[in-house]
Amino acid sequence: LGFSFHDNYETFKKIVDAYDNWTLAQIQYNYIDVDYQAGYRGLEYAAGKGLAVVIMEPLRGGRLAKEPPASVARVWGTAPQKRTPTAMALLWVWNHPEVSVALSGMSTMEQVKENIATAEHSRANNLTSDELSLIERVREAYNELSPIPCTSCGYCTPCPNGVAIPTIFQMYNEAIMYDDLQTAQSQYKNPDILKEEQRADQCLECDECLKACPQEIPIPEWLKKAHELLKPKQ
Repeated sequence: LGFSFHDNYETFKKIVDAYDNWTLAQIQYNYIDVDYQAGYRGLEYAAGKGLAVVIMEPLRGGRLAKEPPASVARVWGTAPQKRTPTAMALLWVWNHPEVSVALSGMSTMEQVKENIATAEHSRANNLTSDELSLIERVREAYNELSPIPCTSCGYCTPCPNGVAIPTIFQMYNEAIMYDDLQTAQSQYKNPDILKEEQRADQCLECDECLKACPQEIPIPEWLKKAHELLKPKQ
């Protein structure tokens, strides 16, 4: 018996500990999302408890396989060994000895062949220190493209009026980082991801979040910008 997980690390740990006979856990994990949801801590914890860990979104919904922004491409250009961003993202996941299986969505035969070829050259602890350093710099280059310096620490939550601040900021940042406004707008209007009463236009500018934010982000201002960009178009 296994479970697929989409919440925070503390909840993940409780679920793992709640049942002694879990066989596997499925989590989102890639070189950008090391601290997202269960994250690396969850990967390490579940594997330490004897669970097989299945990785979903190793390419972050395909975003890490697309042509990267110029600043990120420059970092990739310094790679000691030339591989595609897709291959490096998958090899990074498989480099973790705690990972049992990685699930990668494929829509063309070319993608199937590349993923199989990459898998055949993958092993735990196989990447060199230079390659791991390269991926760290790629992550930093992506993060530098985030207009809102939100770390998703959650100190601004719960919002008195129910606005899902970290979720909205993540959608906004990813629309800019990956030049993918369509996906962000689709997520913003999807009630399974964000209820209408949680959207940015529900902010009353009570400023409670400003007192709590360790990054001193002008949250109400960014919520206005986010709603303007992401709101459903008439």
